[in-house]
Amino acid sequence: MDMGNEELQQHLLVIAQTNIEEQYSRKHIDQRIRDSILGSDVMCNKIDQGVVLLRAYMDKQYYESKMLRIEQLKQLDLEQLVIEVFTGIAHCLQPQLFTSVAAQMAGRLRFSDKTEAITTVAEVMAMLCQTDAFDICKADRMSSLTVVSCIPLEKELIKFIEDSQYLPPMVCTPAVLENNYSSGYLTHNDSLILGNGNHHDGDICLDVLNLMNNTKLRLNKEFIDSVEETPTFELDTQDKAEQWAKFKAQSDVFYSLLNQYSNEFYLTHKVDKRGRIYAQGYHISTQGNAYKKASIELAHKEVVTGVPS
Repeated sequence: MDMGNEELQQHLLVIAQTNIEEQYSRKHIDQRIRDSILGSDVMCNKIDQGVVLLRAYMDKQYYESKMLRIEQLKQLDLEQLVIEVFTGIAHCLQPQLFTSVAAQMAGRLRFSDKTEAITTVAEVMAMLCQTDAFDICKADRMSSLTVVSCIPLEKELIKFIEDSQYLPPMVCTPAVLENNYSSGYLTHNDSLILGNGNHHDGDICLDVLNLMNNTKLRLNKEFIDSVEETPTFELDTQDKAEQWAKFKAQSDVFYSLLNQYSNEFYLTHKVDKRGRIYAQGYHISTQGNAYKKASIELAHKEVVTGVPS
């Protein structure tokens, strides 16, 4: 049976949404990075070197609490651990704070204690830095440690990493949330509870999240075209100025993307551990700064009546 026009339009939007997620979602990028790393003889040698370094590190004697952490480390596949560390650090195309990277990487280890995981990852990164797959450095004596990747990647993959930092809103109706580990997006699931270690299977009012996810929105193009977004902080360093210019350019890309699909979209939502709801979005969000809030309006407008004057 042939599709009706409306059904066909929805089908095309689903295809478009799938393509957008594959282009911009970080959920899809790790496998592409792994494939690139494992396809490189240079990186495979660094993986082998990393395993040797970790084994030497684990064979030494340390104080009691560190030995307990190393015992947990010994339960892991060291080759897979090195690959996971390299994969995570490959995202650091520009220098990033060592503490932040270690915290992010800790989620890749299944340790019983979050603090222990971060400490162990930091030590593992210090060992694997000797492979020259990445650098740990500081600009000067008073600066914080930073991490930057030295992993050779194809230009196309680097561009993919740069594009996939933040997902834009959805151009088709979000998928129905059926449990606490699900997503309105079509190609991946995720915890609906914000914060590492906060996930649970208790009641988080999925019906409310589904209702908010299905509220169709649109950009206020007249506002965006007539008012320039300005920073909410001082551009007192070259780095801040460059980051702001990049943020504005990325915003323009997503504005243009949504305009290709009738300028209608949906934001997805999550809750924190206290049950407060947060819209998921960075360049386009109902909970961003004043400019971001003003640039979004309801797609279906109705005249408000019965309001006291």
